[in-house]
Amino acid sequence: MIIGKEVTPRRRAVIIALRSLPNPISYVKIKELTGIPTSTANDIWRHAVENAQKARHEAGQTVEEPIGLLELVEAKCLDPDPRSGRPEVLTEEDKDRLVETVKQNLASRRMKLIDIRREAGLSHVGDGTVFRALAARGIHAYHEEFKPILGPEHRLNRLVSYLASVFFFVISCPREPVTKKSLFKPWG
Repeated sequence: MIIGKEVTPRRRAVIIALRSLPNPISYVKIKELTGIPTSTANDIWRHAVENAQKARHEAGQTVEEPIGLLELVEAKCLDPDPRSGRPEVLTEEDKDRLVETVKQNLASRRMKLIDIRREAGLSHVGDGTVFRALAARGIHAYHEEFKPILGPEHRLNRLVSYLASVFFFVISCPREPVTKKSLFKPWG
């Protein structure tokens, strides 16, 4: 029994073929043959018939005529409806514009991601999205990281921390003579 998996178009065609025989096979028998639940087989058959009727209506043909097997197994009748979900942030046009922006000249290839986004008019998306979109198109941009600049107070904190570790080293190892080398390498 298939649970939670997508039924392939080939299996859908088998179900439709079994149901469209002169003596249609029951859904219980289809379940025994294919392992697809009866409710799923019923849904597949119902959707195929609805899709075929809709295709006929759009083509301007009469809907009352019996629907043939070839009409039922056409790709537009077999394929499942697209799934709902979170839409893509960048459309294909946005990705194309992004690639064009990067390939304009040598200076644009050396831009940071935030500058590339702004030049392409895509300031509503994040750097990671731009980076992944460029990587998908074969362009590997530089993904810069934020590195803080140390000010005088940070340097003072680092010096105090270093002197505390040196002091701890000197106290914990009183038998060793203190040399310049040991002061600059307090951990070893």
